[in-house]
Formats: sequence, structure tokens, C-alpha cells
Amino acid sequence: IKDLSLSFRSARELCGQAEMLPSGPCWKSQVIHTSHPTKSPVILYWCDPIECIASIFNHPLFHCHMDLMARKIYSTAERLCCVYTGWMSGNDAWDMQSVIPKGATLLSTILSSDKMNITALMV
Repeated sequence: IKDLSLSFRSARELCGQAEMLPSGPCWKSQVIHTSHPTKSPVILYWCDPIECIASIFNHPLFHCHMDLMARKIYSTAERLCCVYTGWMSGNDAWDMQSVIPKGATLLSTILSSDKMNITALMV
């Protein structure tokens, strides 16, 4: 391990560097009152999507992987055939970018759930 070019030399230094990383969004919870009795309370857990997006933007590992510019890519100089490499190179992103105020940009975000029942983790 000593031969590896690591930015730390001890577990204490590694922990110190980890403490400097930005913190992630906080989990929130809310008891959901149901019209039918349940064995245990129904609790909804979630993170604020705006906090999640801010966390991603502030995370150093994602810095070089942000794609914020709608663009058209063509396969030839004559611009006869479009090449689509992702959402930001698609027609919808281009059309939306053209109608928002000058200086603004699009931010494509996928809101999803991994369908993990986190209440099962609280055994």
C-alpha cells in the first residue's frame, strides 16, 4: 500500500479528507395517516429533489460530467444527417433551449425510485 500514490497516508488523514466532502441531502419523513388500521405506522421517506440536484452539482466527482448545453451534431459538413448522442443533442432539448430566456440553460433531471422498501431496513 505504501507504494501506491494515494493522497493520504493514514486512516486519520483519509477520514479528514472525507469530512471535507460536501454533505448529501438529508432524508425527511412523514407519518401517513390511513383510513384503515395498520400494524405499524405508514411512514413516507424522501429527499428534497432540489437538495439532491444541488448536491450533485456541488460534488467534485460529477464536475466534469455535467451536460448543460443543447446542441445539434451532424455527421457531415452539409448538415444532412443529425447524430443523437443523448437528450441534449435531441430536437426537444434544442427547441426548449431556444425559447427560454437568454443566459438560462436546461437541466435534465430524472426523478425516480429504486422501489427499495427502506422500512424493511429498520428492523
